Amino acid sequence: MTQLPPPYGPSPVPPRPAKPRPSAWWFGLGIALILSAVAAGVGLFVWTLSAFLQTDVEVVRDGEAHAVEVSTDGDLMLWSYDFESRPSCSVVDRATGDEIELRRPGGEFRRDSGTAGDWVGTWRFDPGSGDLEVSCTATDSSPLSTVEIGPAPRIGSFVVGILATIVVPLLLFLAGVAVLLVTGILWSVRPARTPAAP
Repeated sequence: MTQLPPPYGPSPVPPRPAKPRPSAWWFGLGIALILSAVAAGVGLFVWTLSAFLQTDVEVVRDGEAHAVEVSTDGDLMLWSYDFESRPSCSVVDRATGDEIELRRPGGEFRRDSGTAGDWVGTWRFDPGSGDLEVSCTATDSSPLSTVEIGPAPRIGSFVVGILATIVVPLLLFLAGVAVLLVTGILWSVRPARTPAAP
């Protein structure tokens, strides 16, 4: 004997409870991402310009030989004031006694030095052992004038730094705005969270 289904049909499925609002911490995450975008922009900008601002040593233009120690990570740049004549310099590697060839910078490099005028990239050279002897001709207009030596700017690193300065903060900012926007929409359309039963 077959049994017929009950006349009232299948039992109804209870509706799923609506998802509650997202936690307020999501708003904090969005704000943190936006603040991180600002911090990343400033940090990457400073890092990108560090090659122009970093100086290993300062040498007096008095025609005398001065022993200096410099970094050996890459080519060095000798900077001089733009209002003075280009200094005639000699760089000798003290470890070998060989004179190091000075080359033109391959472009115009300038950085501000305040009221004294701009520094101009004058000579580019290999650091050798890093233990150098540097002498630069004196200038009649300013007997206590100096030159500075530091890492030579690297065009590839500079371009990468500029791109990173733009792209990384932009992505962080957009992510922060997206988190705030989605959290705000879900906060307004979903019911409040019910407190847990004691």
